[in-house]
Amino acid sequence: MIIIYICIFFLGASIASYINATLYRIEKGIKLKTLLTQSSYCEKCKKKLKWYELIPIFGYIYIGGKCSKCKTKVNILYPLSELFFGISFLLMYMYSVPFYVWIILLLLFILSYYDILYREVPRILVHILIGISLLIFIFFNLNLTSVLLTVGILLMISLLTLIIKKSFGLGDILILLALGLALDYKQFVVLFWLSIFTALLYAICLGILQKKSLKGIKIPMIPFFTISYLVASIWGTVIFDFFLESIYL
Repeated sequence: MIIIYICIFFLGASIASYINATLYRIEKGIKLKTLLTQSSYCEKCKKKLKWYELIPIFGYIYIGGKCSKCKTKVNILYPLSELFFGISFLLMYMYSVPFYVWIILLLLFILSYYDILYREVPRILVHILIGISLLIFIFFNLNLTSVLLTVGILLMISLLTLIIKKSFGLGDILILLALGLALDYKQFVVLFWLSIFTALLYAICLGILQKKSLKGIKIPMIPFFTISYLVASIWGTVIFDFFLESIYL
């Protein structure tokens, strides 16, 4: 069983590594044929990476986070994203989540890449996410309570955005709409508040380190939606019921 868990973890980490490399090359305008056939290499000195340097997470640790030739630093976001996706795959496998949870998480992972690096996301990906979430809602999650709660929270966010400029972008609101359709209302409540809490905690820690006020810190929200979606998909109902019982007690 442990061998299976290890394989599942490295499958997720390897997919994350491939997605990161592919998206980076697409942004650099590399042609499709080259994209599919070219070996990985250092972007600065063009040194081809050896097979053991390509092992997710461990390759980064082995080279000390730097190119072995020119010593250019490798963005730590890459091994962190591999670690996250590896853990995500393992948890989703262990808890036997529905197949569509894997699809939504994959799209959120790609959207997080763009949000972190560019602070914007491709519209087409957001539209695909909404379309898939709508299908999930129709076939697996047809619940009026989820719709009403999602619309209520989005209206609150829209009002907040008008009062506090740049608090949420349109892309963030649309992604929350999609996630509200794909989750039941208990899971969505947990996702919403967990993403707000973790993003605020991140902003506070970053503000302390950089000696900035919270107003001067721009937070990419989609990565926090992604982490919260994973948690809510697996434990959302349990967490919601626990806090509800705590309030009544």
